[in-house]
Amino acid sequence: MTKSLDGQFIWELENGFELSPRESELLLETVRQYYRQDGNLSRGRVSLWVIKLDSSVGKPLSDCEKVEVWVTVDGGMEDIEAYRQFGHAGLRRQRILRITEEIVEQGGIATQEDLARLLCTSVRTIRRDIAYLRDQGVRVITRGVHADIGRSVSHKAAIVEMFLTGIVYTEICRRLHHSDKAVKRYVNTFVRIVSLYNRGIRESLELAQYVGITGKLADEYLDLYFKLGKKPRCQERIKEIQKQLASRPPCPAPKKGGLE
Repeated sequence: MTKSLDGQFIWELENGFELSPRESELLLETVRQYYRQDGNLSRGRVSLWVIKLDSSVGKPLSDCEKVEVWVTVDGGMEDIEAYRQFGHAGLRRQRILRITEEIVEQGGIATQEDLARLLCTSVRTIRRDIAYLRDQGVRVITRGVHADIGRSVSHKAAIVEMFLTGIVYTEICRRLHHSDKAVKRYVNTFVRIVSLYNRGIRESLELAQYVGITGKLADEYLDLYFKLGKKPRCQERIKEIQKQLASRPPCPAPKKGGLE
Protein backbone atom coordinates (compact mmCIF):
# COMPACT_ATOMS: atom_id res chain seq x y z
CA MET A 1 0.00 0.00 0.00
CA THR A 2 2.74 2.45 1.00
CA LYS A 3 4.81 1.75 -2.12
CA SER A 4 1.74 2.24 -4.32
CA LEU A 5 0.99 5.60 -2.68
CA ASP A 6 4.60 6.69 -3.14
CA GLY A 7 4.52 5.68 -6.81
CA GLN A 8 1.28 7.52 -7.42
CA PHE A 9 2.60 10.67 -5.74
CA ILE A 10 5.78 10.61 -7.85
CA TRP A 11 3.74 10.01 -11.02
CA GLU A 12 1.60 13.07 -10.24
CA LEU A 13 4.70 15.23 -9.68
CA GLU A 14 6.35 14.10 -12.93
CA ASN A 15 3.25 14.29 -15.11
CA GLY A 16 1.18 16.98 -13.43
CA PHE A 17 3.97 19.37 -12.40
CA GLU A 18 6.63 18.36 -14.97
CA LEU A 19 9.30 17.69 -12.34
CA SER A 20 12.21 15.41 -13.12
CA PRO A 21 12.24 11.92 -11.57
CA ARG A 22 14.97 12.96 -9.15
CA GLU A 23 13.15 16.16 -8.14
CA SER A 24 10.00 14.14 -7.54
CA GLU A 25 11.87 11.62 -5.42
CA LEU A 26 13.49 14.30 -3.26
CA LEU A 27 10.18 16.12 -2.80
CA LEU A 28 8.61 12.86 -1.62
CA GLU A 29 11.46 12.44 0.87
CA THR A 30 10.87 15.98 2.17
CA VAL A 31 7.15 15.35 2.61
CA ARG A 32 7.91 12.18 4.55
CA GLN A 33 9.90 14.20 7.09
CA TYR A 34 6.84 16.20 8.09
CA TYR A 35 3.79 14.04 7.39
CA ARG A 36 2.74 10.43 7.76
CA GLN A 37 0.62 8.72 5.13
CA ASP A 38 -2.54 9.76 7.01
CA GLY A 39 -1.59 13.45 6.82
CA ASN A 40 -0.87 14.01 10.51
CA LEU A 41 2.32 15.49 11.86
CA SER A 42 5.16 13.02 11.61
CA ARG A 43 6.20 10.87 14.52
CA GLY A 44 9.04 12.21 16.63
CA ARG A 45 7.77 15.83 16.69
CA VAL A 46 6.63 17.62 19.82
CA SER A 47 5.36 21.10 20.59
CA LEU A 48 6.67 23.51 23.19
CA TRP A 49 6.45 27.17 24.10
CA VAL A 50 9.64 29.21 23.70
CA ILE A 51 10.59 32.87 23.79
CA LYS A 52 9.64 34.82 20.68
CA LEU A 53 12.66 35.58 18.52
CA ASP A 54 12.27 39.36 18.60
CA SER A 55 11.53 39.63 22.32
CA SER A 56 13.56 42.21 24.18
CA VAL A 57 16.85 40.77 25.39
CA GLY A 58 16.84 42.90 28.52
CA LYS A 59 13.57 41.54 29.87
CA PRO A 60 13.37 38.71 32.41
CA LEU A 61 12.39 35.42 30.78
CA SER A 62 9.07 35.43 32.61
CA ASP A 63 8.12 38.75 30.96
CA CYS A 64 9.10 37.77 27.39
CA GLU A 65 6.44 36.97 24.81
CA LYS A 66 6.19 33.26 23.99
CA VAL A 67 5.41 31.36 20.80
CA GLU A 68 4.42 27.72 20.27
CA VAL A 69 6.75 25.74 17.99
CA TRP A 70 7.04 22.16 16.76
CA VAL A 71 10.41 20.42 16.83
CA THR A 72 11.74 17.06 15.67
CA VAL A 73 13.14 15.30 18.72
CA ASP A 74 13.40 11.93 16.94
CA GLY A 75 14.70 12.18 13.37
CA GLY A 76 14.19 8.52 12.52
CA MET A 77 16.87 6.75 10.52
CA GLU A 78 19.20 9.75 10.46
CA ASP A 79 19.28 9.77 14.25
CA ILE A 80 19.81 6.02 14.35
CA GLU A 81 22.76 6.35 11.95
CA ALA A 82 24.23 9.21 14.01
CA TYR A 83 23.96 7.11 17.17
CA ARG A 84 25.61 4.10 15.51
CA GLN A 85 28.52 6.21 14.27
CA PHE A 86 29.05 8.68 17.12
CA GLY A 87 27.20 7.40 20.19
CA HIS A 88 25.05 9.36 22.65
CA ALA A 89 27.06 12.60 22.40
CA GLY A 90 26.97 12.62 18.60
CA LEU A 91 23.24 11.98 18.49
CA ARG A 92 22.58 14.71 21.04
CA ARG A 93 24.65 17.25 19.06
CA GLN A 94 22.83 16.44 15.83
CA ARG A 95 19.52 16.96 17.63
CA ILE A 96 20.67 20.25 19.14
CA LEU A 97 21.46 21.64 15.69
CA ARG A 98 18.18 20.44 14.20
CA ILE A 99 15.97 21.60 17.07
CA THR A 100 17.47 25.08 17.47
CA GLU A 101 17.14 25.82 13.77
CA GLU A 102 13.58 24.51 13.60
CA ILE A 103 12.69 26.84 16.46
CA VAL A 104 14.29 29.87 14.78
CA GLU A 105 12.49 29.07 11.51
CA GLN A 106 9.19 29.29 13.42
CA GLY A 107 9.99 32.65 14.98
CA GLY A 108 11.22 31.42 18.35
CA ILE A 109 14.51 31.14 20.16
CA ALA A 110 15.58 28.32 22.50
CA THR A 111 17.34 28.67 25.81
CA GLN A 112 19.90 26.15 26.99
CA GLU A 113 17.35 25.11 29.60
CA ASP A 114 14.81 24.37 26.83
CA LEU A 115 17.32 22.08 25.11
CA ALA A 116 18.28 20.34 28.33
CA ARG A 117 14.63 19.61 29.10
CA LEU A 118 13.88 18.32 25.58
CA LEU A 119 16.94 16.08 25.46
CA CYS A 120 16.74 14.90 29.07
CA THR A 121 20.20 16.08 30.05
CA SER A 122 21.85 18.84 32.07
CA VAL A 123 22.41 22.47 31.08
CA ARG A 124 26.12 21.88 31.64
CA THR A 125 26.11 19.11 29.03
CA ILE A 126 24.22 21.32 26.54
CA ARG A 127 26.72 24.14 27.13
CA ARG A 128 29.60 21.76 26.50
CA ASP A 129 28.01 20.47 23.28
CA ILE A 130 27.44 24.02 22.02
CA ALA A 131 31.08 24.88 22.73
CA TYR A 132 32.21 21.78 20.84
CA LEU A 133 30.11 22.68 17.78
CA ARG A 134 31.35 26.27 17.89
CA ASP A 135 34.93 24.97 17.77
CA GLN A 136 33.99 23.06 14.60
CA GLY A 137 32.81 26.29 12.96
CA VAL A 138 29.04 26.04 13.58
CA ARG A 139 27.08 28.46 15.77
CA VAL A 140 24.15 27.08 17.73
CA ILE A 141 21.58 29.85 18.00
CA THR A 142 20.24 30.00 21.53
CA ARG A 143 18.90 33.11 23.29
CA GLY A 144 22.31 34.13 24.62
CA VAL A 145 24.08 33.70 21.28
CA HIS A 146 21.31 35.50 19.38
CA ALA A 147 21.62 38.44 21.75
CA ASP A 148 25.35 38.72 21.02
CA ILE A 149 25.58 38.09 17.25
CA GLY A 150 22.02 38.10 15.90
CA ARG A 151 21.02 35.72 13.16
CA SER A 152 23.65 33.28 11.99
CA VAL A 153 24.16 30.91 9.07
CA SER A 154 22.48 27.55 9.58
CA HIS A 155 24.52 24.41 10.15
CA LYS A 156 23.25 23.11 6.80
CA ALA A 157 24.87 25.99 4.92
CA ALA A 158 28.01 25.59 7.02
CA ILE A 159 28.18 21.90 6.07
CA VAL A 160 27.77 22.69 2.37
CA GLU A 161 30.54 25.29 2.61
CA MET A 162 32.84 22.68 4.14
CA PHE A 163 32.11 20.37 1.22
CA LEU A 164 32.67 23.07 -1.40
CA THR A 165 36.03 24.02 0.08
CA GLY A 166 37.31 20.46 -0.26
CA ILE A 167 36.42 18.65 2.98
CA VAL A 168 35.21 15.11 2.30
CA TYR A 169 31.93 13.68 3.56
CA THR A 170 33.52 11.43 6.18
CA GLU A 171 35.44 14.31 7.74
CA ILE A 172 32.35 16.53 7.85
CA CYS A 173 30.41 13.73 9.53
CA ARG A 174 33.20 13.21 12.05
CA ARG A 175 33.47 16.90 12.94
CA LEU A 176 29.76 17.60 13.34
CA HIS A 177 28.56 14.11 14.36
CA HIS A 178 26.10 14.04 11.48
CA SER A 179 24.97 11.00 9.57
CA ASP A 180 26.34 10.52 6.07
CA LYS A 181 22.78 10.56 4.72
CA ALA A 182 22.02 13.97 6.26
CA VAL A 183 25.23 15.58 4.97
CA LYS A 184 24.68 14.27 1.44
CA ARG A 185 21.09 15.51 1.48
CA TYR A 186 22.19 19.05 2.38
CA VAL A 187 24.77 19.04 -0.44
CA ASN A 188 22.32 17.59 -2.97
CA THR A 189 19.70 20.19 -2.07
CA PHE A 190 22.25 22.98 -2.50
CA VAL A 191 23.19 21.66 -5.94
CA ARG A 192 19.52 21.46 -6.93
CA ILE A 193 19.11 25.12 -5.89
CA VAL A 194 22.11 26.04 -8.05
CA SER A 195 20.79 24.06 -11.02
CA LEU A 196 17.34 25.67 -10.81
CA TYR A 197 18.89 29.12 -10.42
CA ASN A 198 20.98 28.61 -13.55
CA ARG A 199 17.83 27.50 -15.39
CA GLY A 200 16.28 30.90 -14.72
CA ILE A 201 14.42 30.48 -11.41
CA ARG A 202 15.86 33.37 -9.42
CA GLU A 203 13.43 34.06 -6.54
CA SER A 204 14.50 32.37 -3.32
CA LEU A 205 10.93 31.61 -2.21
CA GLU A 206 10.17 29.91 -5.52
CA LEU A 207 13.39 27.93 -5.30
CA ALA A 208 12.51 26.96 -1.73
CA GLN A 209 9.12 25.64 -2.85
CA TYR A 210 10.70 23.55 -5.60
CA VAL A 211 13.10 21.74 -3.27
CA GLY A 212 11.08 21.74 -0.04
CA ILE A 213 13.18 24.00 2.20
CA THR A 214 12.64 27.35 3.89
CA GLY A 215 13.16 30.65 2.09
CA LYS A 216 15.85 31.55 4.63
CA LEU A 217 17.86 28.43 3.81
CA ALA A 218 17.42 29.05 0.06
CA ASP A 219 18.86 32.55 0.59
CA GLU A 220 21.80 31.08 2.50
CA TYR A 221 22.51 28.60 -0.29
CA LEU A 222 22.35 31.35 -2.93
CA ASP A 223 24.69 33.56 -0.88
CA LEU A 224 27.08 30.64 -0.62
CA TYR A 225 26.91 30.06 -4.37
CA PHE A 226 27.64 33.72 -5.07
CA LYS A 227 30.51 33.62 -2.59
CA LEU A 228 32.21 30.41 -3.75
CA GLY A 229 30.56 29.29 -6.98
CA LYS A 230 33.14 30.78 -9.34
CA LYS A 231 36.10 29.09 -7.69
CA PRO A 232 37.41 26.15 -9.77
CA ARG A 233 37.34 23.66 -6.88
CA CYS A 234 33.73 24.53 -6.07
CA GLN A 235 32.67 24.32 -9.71
CA GLU A 236 34.19 20.85 -9.93
CA ARG A 237 32.38 19.65 -6.83
CA ILE A 238 29.06 21.09 -7.99
CA LYS A 239 29.40 19.40 -11.40
CA GLU A 240 30.32 16.13 -9.68
CA ILE A 241 27.10 16.13 -7.66
CA GLN A 242 25.03 17.22 -10.69
CA LYS A 243 26.30 14.19 -12.60
CA GLN A 244 25.47 11.88 -9.69
CA LEU A 245 21.94 13.25 -9.43
CA ALA A 246 21.39 13.00 -13.19
CA SER A 247 22.64 9.40 -13.31
CA ARG A 248 20.24 8.03 -10.72
CA PRO A 249 17.49 5.82 -12.16
CA PRO A 250 13.96 7.25 -12.25
CA CYS A 251 11.34 5.97 -9.84
CA PRO A 252 9.10 3.31 -11.40
CA ALA A 253 5.63 4.45 -12.50
CA PRO A 254 2.67 2.99 -10.56
CA LYS A 255 0.96 -0.09 -11.90
CA LYS A 256 -2.20 0.38 -13.94
CA GLY A 257 -5.43 -0.22 -12.15
CA GLY A 258 -5.12 2.31 -9.32
CA LEU A 259 -3.94 1.87 -5.78
CA GLU A 260 -3.67 -1.56 -4.22
